[in-house]
Amino acid sequence: MQIVVGPVLTRKGGYAFDCWTPEEGLSRGYTYGRIEDAHYARNIEIRSRNKLRSDQTIACSTVDEFVRLTISPSSTTARVGDALPNAEEKRVAMEAVYG
Repeated sequence: MQIVVGPVLTRKGGYAFDCWTPEEGLSRGYTYGRIEDAHYARNIEIRSRNKLRSDQTIACSTVDEFVRLTISPSSTTARVGDALPNAEEKRVAMEAVYG
């Protein structure tokens, strides 16, 4: 299974990162009170995914990269990054990421 791990972002009450898979869609992350804790948890998520499975884990550095890799106008079983988003898809994704 492919997974895309988003960057750490400021959220109401702290800092968080999101994950996305073609099978499950967007998974909102836990909000941490300290940015260091959010980065630590993100790194653990990336390492654990790489250790446990031979699937593809993509760690994004920016929101734009996360949006580009997670939006596909075709079915949810499409490969990660198959299509670039149009303006409306990008707006919806940005709202989902930023809340």
